[in-house]
Amino acid sequence: MEEKIEGLRYLLSLSYGAIDRSDEQPLSKRNLAFSVYSFGLLFDRSDMTKPDPLLIKDRACYLISPSDHPMYDDDKAYFDNAKDGDFIKGGGVFCGGSIKLDAGGMLWRKCVEKGLLTGDDAVEPNKYPLYELVYRLLTLSSATSELIAMWYIFFPYVVGVGAPMQEEIYVKLKAIVLNEENFKNVLSSKYSDRIYVSTKEMVLGDVNSVVIDWFIEYTEWKNVKNEKGVTREVEKYQRHLVLGEYEYVIKGTEHILDVEPDNEEVFLLNMTAKTSYAGSVTDDSVKEKLFDEIILAAQDALPSPFMKKKNYIAYYLGLAFLGKKEFDKAESSFNLALTYDPNFELAQMMLKGMDKLLAKKKIEQD
Repeated sequence: MEEKIEGLRYLLSLSYGAIDRSDEQPLSKRNLAFSVYSFGLLFDRSDMTKPDPLLIKDRACYLISPSDHPMYDDDKAYFDNAKDGDFIKGGGVFCGGSIKLDAGGMLWRKCVEKGLLTGDDAVEPNKYPLYELVYRLLTLSSATSELIAMWYIFFPYVVGVGAPMQEEIYVKLKAIVLNEENFKNVLSSKYSDRIYVSTKEMVLGDVNSVVIDWFIEYTEWKNVKNEKGVTREVEKYQRHLVLGEYEYVIKGTEHILDVEPDNEEVFLLNMTAKTSYAGSVTDDSVKEKLFDEIILAAQDALPSPFMKKKNYIAYYLGLAFLGKKEFDKAESSFNLALTYDPNFELAQMMLKGMDKLLAKKKIEQD
């Protein structure tokens, strides 16, 4: 769950930053920040107890001294002994020696009545409908390409909470996000694997029709193949593999394989990433787990009629056995690779290397 919320937290942070940098009037900034904050609380309570500083700056939330709490005089010991994260009776959350309260909440009303909050701070915040909120954020003077891409990725959260459809605004939103520039930004985001692999996956998965409509152009675009028969999304993971970002490639390719288990190009990319990652980690238990995963996946894939590059699959099987120091099985796997392609140089090189290694070990033992 934590991993799923991470991206949403980042989206909220980007939104708060864009609101604060915008040329909106103070009350408008407050309304926007309050609306984003309220949306975020539907999925994650971290801003409830540890608010983003910009929520305080733009007055969607407030910090007051415990002694200013309307109930402080009734129970001083209780307030003086409160700890960070404690929800306070009478409203508010103890936060860094202060009490944090939300604009428009029960404690806020009491502070307004007490005269602690006056002027614009005593005005009830306006919470925008979610479709309108997203549109307002994406049309801010300070809206960045990353903000637009992130809201495109996470828009199903808006749909998922049952936000009433605002047709005219929805059409305007699509005009902002459905273009190649944004699609490139979306694909480059590490959160793009939250989006469905293909249109087929969405349709067969009984996905909400609004979400299908929202993503269909992107899923078609990212699955366009180049002259080598490689899709834009797979190209992305190939680039990250070259950069040594093995864990990211493993996660992304496994997301695709969950939907397309017979996609050989993605399968081999996943095998390459796992093999490379196993060679880079120092934790023996992690290595062992990766080698076992490679062995199991390779053994399952070799009989498949959908896999044509069986020489490579057998090669990765041999590397995994070699990593586990199961030399006989490794040798058999490399020889198996040569039965599929007698001129397969990678397997030939590994067998020669193994001959030298085993010969050296024999000399050392003698």
